[in-house]
Amino acid sequence: MLNSLICRVVGHKVDRRRVWNDSVDFRTTCTRCRDPLLRGEAVWRRYDPARDDSAMRDVHPRERG
Repeated sequence: MLNSLICRVVGHKVDRRRVWNDSVDFRTTCTRCRDPLLRGEAVWRRYDPARDDSAMRDVHPRERG
């Protein structure tokens, strides 16, 4: 809860060790609040399924069979 509030105030902290490419954008999670992040127009932002879901996106490498 506190981490989520910190992220809203100062922004998310990108987990640069866990960045992966989903064939459309680069993605990772926030190290503080664990929200999924997406590399947008030169900035990292929270992944919004309603806005960002696409059939062209690959699943996370761990979920591939």
